[in-house]
Amino acid sequence: MKGSKAIVILLLIFLLPLFFYILIKEGDHRYRFLEYYGPKHLNSAGTDTVYHTIADFAVTDLNNNEVSFEKYNPSYWVFQFFNTQCNHPCNDVFYNLNGLVPDFSEAPKVKFVSISTQPVSDIQDSLIALKNKIRITSPQWYICTGDSLETDKLMQESFFLHGNLKNAALNSIFLVDSYRHLRGIYDGADPLEMRKLKEDIKMLSYETKQKEKK
Repeated sequence: MKGSKAIVILLLIFLLPLFFYILIKEGDHRYRFLEYYGPKHLNSAGTDTVYHTIADFAVTDLNNNEVSFEKYNPSYWVFQFFNTQCNHPCNDVFYNLNGLVPDFSEAPKVKFVSISTQPVSDIQDSLIALKNKIRITSPQWYICTGDSLETDKLMQESFFLHGNLKNAALNSIFLVDSYRHLRGIYDGADPLEMRKLKEDIKMLSYETKQKEKK
């Protein structure tokens, strides 16, 4: 009897590592990647899916530095659109973002960019006042303005924000991967949605690492 127990124990010692190895490998295959938003189609060869891509953009932060995909490539991007005259829902969105940004202080590839929809009226002084009001201190968070027509085009064609100058459209937060694909849309005024954004950024990082291994 003692011999039988010893054999079972030895089998467990040898088989458990194999079991966990298989579990981990199978877990990779079952892992749920984030979905892609926007139109998609097959390439000309019919072998790969071509996903909706965010257009190139170039805006200016409060230090008169350019913020663009090209300058901070590769990065994960969290986009927000706002104007200083928007109290609701913009104040709630800023408040929730301000609680989220510090969670990624050790992840410099995560960039947060807030772009004014009213660059003519949102002058430097008003944007600085907003930054101080929200107490934005993170170097990863850029408060920006750009050309009005280019901003409208970016909002409509890349982020599907039609009627973009209405405050009701300014609660949306967008997650963009390092390939400029739209991977998440969230209600920035909802704390639960922002919690989901936090987890999705981590999932996106994991997804990227998994793809780099292949």
